[in-house]
Amino acid sequence: MMLQLALIGFGNVGREFARLLLSRREWLRRSEDIDVEVLAIATKRHGSLLSDKALNLERVLHELEEKGTLRGYGPELTELSPLEIIERCDADIMVELTTLNIESGQPAIDHIKAAFRAGMSVITTNKGPLSFAYEDLRGIARSRGAQFRFEGTVMDGTPVFSLVEKTLPGCEITGICGILNSTTNYVLGEMYRGKDMEQALEDAVRFGIAEADPSMDIDGWDAAAKITTLANVLMEAKSSPRRVNRVGIRDLIPEAVTNAAREGRKIKLIAYAERVKGVVKTMVRPELLGPENLFWSVDGTSCAVTLKTDLMGEITVVESNPNLPQTAYAVFSDMVLIADSIKRGVASSS
Repeated sequence: MMLQLALIGFGNVGREFARLLLSRREWLRRSEDIDVEVLAIATKRHGSLLSDKALNLERVLHELEEKGTLRGYGPELTELSPLEIIERCDADIMVELTTLNIESGQPAIDHIKAAFRAGMSVITTNKGPLSFAYEDLRGIARSRGAQFRFEGTVMDGTPVFSLVEKTLPGCEITGICGILNSTTNYVLGEMYRGKDMEQALEDAVRFGIAEADPSMDIDGWDAAAKITTLANVLMEAKSSPRRVNRVGIRDLIPEAVTNAAREGRKIKLIAYAERVKGVVKTMVRPELLGPENLFWSVDGTSCAVTLKTDLMGEITVVESNPNLPQTAYAVFSDMVLIADSIKRGVASSS
């Protein structure tokens, strides 16, 4: 089958996804009977492309890496806005890869709605739409018979949503807790070894670990958006990041970390979701953990989440020091799952 994509946002994750498509092109054809074409790419600063036939991904990557712009690519260059590109592109799947807006989840929410209206399924790695408008978006997807997948929004490519969807039928998720932000986990680990927070955060930015705005990490907003996303999807919380009881690590004094180290304990930024009297409450806060806690050994840029269930007890998933290919793989795996559903004539959303 032919699968045609529109990529809205083409930063680090988008480019890594393009490389993955190129490297797995033969596998897709041989194992999944899928040919993938990208018809549109929208970027914020480097120009955008729209075509009625496949774009040359090798050339797209070359133009960006060698010239820093797509403006020399050819007649496919367009000045259309992302919404206009979505409306005019005849793709099967819109991949939304823009950055998180913690204030409202926009414009990604509008991008996704436009894609559903245009008859596309949607993959996103953006937490904003799910943390602000998941129920609404899920309803639109179902009414349109479209797929809506988002494995890359939390814990990179580690299967959390797919784990629940595909392997825990009938299980109710009664609570969630985890280390969900790589940057703060890295910074706290460096402080544990004696480095000050400012230097550790500078290192995180230099290594490409931190958000574009590192305050999103250390003030707990990224973790708040992720726990809200998990709670909205897995616990029907109908919440938003603004409703998270949030304390970041900005005001954490170095002595607290060194004192914990002397006692054989560690401080970790932990996110929670739990149902209290029928309402899902969410929280992000630094906690002092001992070696008996599963999260004590989750160091570096690793993350972990524990799902509390009524039938299977507690299930903990750990990702070990992920990097860009893991997030790109989340998009890739979501794409394959959508293609499989299309082939089977199944219309659903996660």
